[in-house]
Amino acid sequence: MQRQQNRNIQARHFLALAVVILSSLLIKIINEHSLPYWLDEGYTAWFANLSFHDIWFWLPEIEAHPPVYYSLVRLWGIVEADETGIWHRSLSIFISLLLIATTYVATRKVARYLQIDDAGATLFNSILICFSPVIVWYSIEARPYILLFFAYSLTVLGLISILSDGEDDTLRGWVVFTFGAVLTNWSHHLGGIFSAVLFLSLFAHWTVERKFEKRFFLKILFCTIIVLAVSAPLIVQILKQLLYWQESSWVAEPTLTSFVQIMRRIFGFGYADKYMDVAFGGYSVVWAARIGLGILVSLVSGALVLLGLCKLVQQKKVSLACFFVLSCFAVPVISALISFLGPNIFLERTLLPGLIPYFLLLSISIEYIDKSTFRNAVKALYIVVIGLGLFATLRAAEKEPWDQIMASIDGEARENDVILLLPNDLYLPARLYVDETQLAAKIESVPAEYPAQTFSDFYPDGFPAVPGIRPEDADSIRSLIKGKDRVFLVTREEALFDPNHVTRSVLAEEYASATVKQWDNIHVERFDRR
Repeated sequence: MQRQQNRNIQARHFLALAVVILSSLLIKIINEHSLPYWLDEGYTAWFANLSFHDIWFWLPEIEAHPPVYYSLVRLWGIVEADETGIWHRSLSIFISLLLIATTYVATRKVARYLQIDDAGATLFNSILICFSPVIVWYSIEARPYILLFFAYSLTVLGLISILSDGEDDTLRGWVVFTFGAVLTNWSHHLGGIFSAVLFLSLFAHWTVERKFEKRFFLKILFCTIIVLAVSAPLIVQILKQLLYWQESSWVAEPTLTSFVQIMRRIFGFGYADKYMDVAFGGYSVVWAARIGLGILVSLVSGALVLLGLCKLVQQKKVSLACFFVLSCFAVPVISALISFLGPNIFLERTLLPGLIPYFLLLSISIEYIDKSTFRNAVKALYIVVIGLGLFATLRAAEKEPWDQIMASIDGEARENDVILLLPNDLYLPARLYVDETQLAAKIESVPAEYPAQTFSDFYPDGFPAVPGIRPEDADSIRSLIKGKDRVFLVTREEALFDPNHVTRSVLAEEYASATVKQWDNIHVERFDRR
C-alpha cells in the first residue's frame, strides 16, 4: 500500500514536471519565430557560414566570444540542413532543455544530501529555470549566453556531487566538474571567473571539511592543471583582445548605484521590472505596483537566503554554505572590481549565470519552511512575479525589428538611391531581411565593408572589424554617395561611432534631411539632394 502511494506521488511529480517543461518549450518555440533577429544575432548568422578552420583560427581575431558556440551553430546547421539562414535559435532552445536537466539533478542531489523534500525543491527550481524571464529570453536568442548557463550548471552539478559524496567522492563528480569548467571557460570570455569561483568553493571544502587532506588536494590540483591546459589557447585569445577592449568606450564605468541596481534586478527577481511600464502602460499605479512588488520579493528572497544559509551551518554543511555564498555573490563583486580597476566588463547579462545556484539556494531554503501553507504561498508569489516578468519581457523587451526596417526602406527606395549603414556591422542583420537583389546592391557600409580589419585605428566598441568614423574617412563617404539622388542613413549608437559627426557633415554638403524614422535604437534618416 505504501509502495503504491509512493508510486502515485512520484507519477504526479513527473506529470507536473512534464507540464512545466512542455509549457516552457511551447512559449520558446512560439516566440522564437515571432521575434526578428537583431544585431548580435546577425553576427551569429554570419559566423555560421564560415568554415570550422576560420571559426577557430581567424574569427577570434575580430570577435569577443570564444569559437565553441559558433562551431556548435555551424554543426547544428549541418544537422538541420536549413538553407534559410534563420535556424540558429533552435540550438539555444535545445541547450535550454539540457539546462533544465542538469539543474533538476543538482537540486535533487542537494535536497537528498540535506534530507529535505527533493520533489518540492526540484519541481520549484524547474519552474524558476523554465519561466525565468532572462533565461527564457536567452533560450530564444542565437547567442552563446544560454550555453554559458548550461556549462555553469554542469560545473555546479559536478561540484555538488563532490561535496555530497563526502569521503567517498566518486570519479564521476570530478569528471563532470572538470568538463563543465572547461566548457564554461570556452562558452564566454568571462566564463573563467565563474569556474574560478567554483574552484574556490572546492578549496573551501578542502579546508573546512576535508581538513587539508592530501589526496583531496591532489585531485583539485590535477583538475586545475587539466582545465588550465585545455583553456590555454583561450587565455591567449583573451589577452590579445584585451588590448582592443581597454580602448572601448561603449561599456559604462560602474558605480555603486549601478552595482546595487544590477544586484537588485538579478537576485531580487526585478530583472524584468524595467519592461513592466512599457508592457502594462505607463500609469502611476503600474509603476507603484511593480516597485512595491519588487521590494517585497527582494525582502522575501533575502530572508530565504539567510534562512537557507543558517540551516546549512546548523546542519554542519559549511562547505555547501560557502559554495552558495561564493557562486551567487562573488562573481558580481569580482566583475565590479575588475571594471573599477581595469577594462569595463560590468555588464548585467554577464552576471546572469549566478541565477543557477541562486535558484537552487531559494528552492532548498523554501523547503525549510515548516508550515506547508506558508511554503506554498511563497512559491505562489515567485510564480506570479516570474509570470508577470516573462509576459513583460516577451512583449516589451528591446529588439531591433530589422524585418520592418528593411521593408520600410524597400518601400521608399528608388533606382538611384543609396543606403548607408553606420556602423558597418549593421549589414549583418540587415542582409537577413533583404529579398531583392536591387535593394541589396544599394546597401553600403560606412566607412568600409564588414569586417574592416586594419582599415582604421579607431574601434570604439573594442572589435577590430567595426571601425568608427574619423575625419580622414570623409572622402570614403563621399565616394559612396557620389551621384546619388537620395541617401538613407541607418544608424545605431551614432554618437559612439561618429563622435565628430563626419558623416552628417559630408551629407550636408549636397543633401538636406527629409524624413526620420526610429525603431528603438535604430534610426533611419532620408536625405534628398538639394
